[in-house]
Amino acid sequence: MGHAATRATTILLQGFVAITAILGALFVVPGLPLDWLQRGPMTDYTLPAVALGLVGVSAVVSIVLLAFERPRAPVATMLSGAMMIAFEFVEITVVGLAIVVHGADNPVSWLQVVYIAIGVTVMMLGYRLWYQMATPWAYAQHPR
Repeated sequence: MGHAATRATTILLQGFVAITAILGALFVVPGLPLDWLQRGPMTDYTLPAVALGLVGVSAVVSIVLLAFERPRAPVATMLSGAMMIAFEFVEITVVGLAIVVHGADNPVSWLQVVYIAIGVTVMMLGYRLWYQMATPWAYAQHPR
């Protein structure tokens, strides 16, 4: 996959993350049942909503930097993916792994796994962009 295709794929994934994370922070997280927080230190969903919103904002920053081909775009992309993964692991710690709690037959139960996979993919794409930008001569000779 060339540099342009890597950038386009990353922008598409980050666009999906930005939209779903920001909308989730505004409309989904605040309406979740409070009894899900019994295992964690929080009494309401303010902090999780803000954290999810920050994940969405980090994806927007990544998109803007990628669109303008800024040198820090790969690092911002990797950081955004790491934030998404961290958010999901904290969620799993506080409310449990949804596949176990709600059963694998519930499609919503797979969201944590899907978003962790997207986070890992975004981090790998960010690394690939960093490699392509840092060593264009090496990439041109040996595309992977």
